[in-house]
Amino acid sequence: MVSGDCTSFGGAIAPIRLTVTHSRSYIKQLNHHLPVSSEISSSSEQIAGSEDLLTEIFLRLPPKSLLRFQCVSKHWLSLISSAHFRRLHTRRNATSSASTVGVFLCRHPNYDFLALNDERISEMVRIYDRLSDSRGSRVVCSINSCNGLLCVGFKSDDAKTDFYICNLTTGHQRYIPVPETMLVKSMNLAFDPKISDDYYVVCVWLSVSENRLQFSVYSSGSGIWRHSNEHCNKVDLCSYGGVFWKGAVHWFSQTSPFLCLQVDNCVFKSMPSTDIPQGQWYRNIEYFGESCGCLHLIEIHKPQDIQFDVLELKSDYSCWFVKYRVNLEFLTNLYPIMVNQEVYPPEDYNFPYAFSTLCFLTDEEDRARVLISLPGTIVVFDIHNGTVKELADIQPHSFRNFIGGARYDCFDAYKHVETLAFV
Repeated sequence: MVSGDCTSFGGAIAPIRLTVTHSRSYIKQLNHHLPVSSEISSSSEQIAGSEDLLTEIFLRLPPKSLLRFQCVSKHWLSLISSAHFRRLHTRRNATSSASTVGVFLCRHPNYDFLALNDERISEMVRIYDRLSDSRGSRVVCSINSCNGLLCVGFKSDDAKTDFYICNLTTGHQRYIPVPETMLVKSMNLAFDPKISDDYYVVCVWLSVSENRLQFSVYSSGSGIWRHSNEHCNKVDLCSYGGVFWKGAVHWFSQTSPFLCLQVDNCVFKSMPSTDIPQGQWYRNIEYFGESCGCLHLIEIHKPQDIQFDVLELKSDYSCWFVKYRVNLEFLTNLYPIMVNQEVYPPEDYNFPYAFSTLCFLTDEEDRARVLISLPGTIVVFDIHNGTVKELADIQPHSFRNFIGGARYDCFDAYKHVETLAFV
């Protein structure tokens, strides 16, 4: 069910830089060479020597900076690497897509990372080596992400798949044992650092004897699997990765009702689906994910459309409503290849416009952006001010041939935030 609330969008201040002196010995050297007052020197020494003050400062810094600062002194290394500080930092900076620093773009054999805060068009950074260097000849076959952690499946030559939870910020990983009786369809991460240090892995697996989907939940705290009594007879329902939101994992379907499994008790929860457009037998959902504490999906009503709706699920699960209506017709003037008749003849494919919505991002200031993959390039579109910014070029030879050419779709994209969370 979709209700009708809809919004349609068709002197600089110099930054203040705070410099913190990195060690007491360095402060003493400065006292001999720089004309600083004794009061400033004394204050700097107090900061460098006070664990409480350093902790308050460090809690406000991003994880990557903190990892570099571990090299400053043994004192800083001990403080930043301590389990107590890492838990404090992870909870205080409880991640949401408001703090998304980039997107993993994963289509075998390419596994890349695209930063969202670069001021220039950048080359995507390969992450495949970082994922696979300790796995020998195994290849990445699946990825699911949640609040800074990745669940990665590695397939070996004998077709066996091993699953690991990885924190690419810290470089740590953990093996997740999966019973051989579980024929895995998808692995879905559930991690809310505001609630607990523990994360959960929701496994959707096929019971061959009963020809139905079963659900099991692994806890990082206990290290054991809990098997749910719930099951689903539509074996194709959970083909797409689930999205964790409000203590449950959610799955959409292009043809069937949506599904929601509560992690704590392994029980289904009622969840509304969107309507299938009249005259069609399927939905055309282009994106499904969490953004700044809300669950969103992007839906195109007709394949011929170049406009789409961003829908949001009400927090009481009563219905989906239209949050934004976006028309991308202006992009065809900037990127004519979107409607290149020679490459995408509409009489053959009925898809006259070549674009994919990779992800939807909002922040605390209610700024809404859509990451869009076009043939050969990736752009970000700001819904409120109507601006478009190019983020990266895509190499056509890196992709197999398919309708739309060299571009990704939302099922290749995984949002990433930095975190010091344990695995």
